[in-house]
Amino acid sequence: MGQTLAAPAASRVGLDLIAAIATMRRVAFTYHGQRRVAEPQCLGFTSTGKETLRAYLPRGGRISEPLFTVAEMTDFVVLDEHFTRPGPNYKKSDSAMKTILAEL
Repeated sequence: MGQTLAAPAASRVGLDLIAAIATMRRVAFTYHGQRRVAEPQCLGFTSTGKETLRAYLPRGGRISEPLFTVAEMTDFVVLDEHFTRPGPNYKKSDSAMKTILAEL
């Protein structure tokens, strides 16, 4: 009999990101020593199994919609700020994700 593998489960921060995506709320976190304010677009797992966030950075950044490894985020908080539409380069079914947990 074949065994079905369960989909990867979201971390605690991942669960907060799923809620933030569903309600279109901005989030803030520190990533590699830099504080970020981001609009979460898509949360999932990459082919290497890392829980990853695709986010739009409304206040700019080197890349407009970079990927962030959730395990490397610190001081994470969901803000009481809403956004109204996806980032300008947003594409549904993000090809960087092997498994998508939530998306706009």
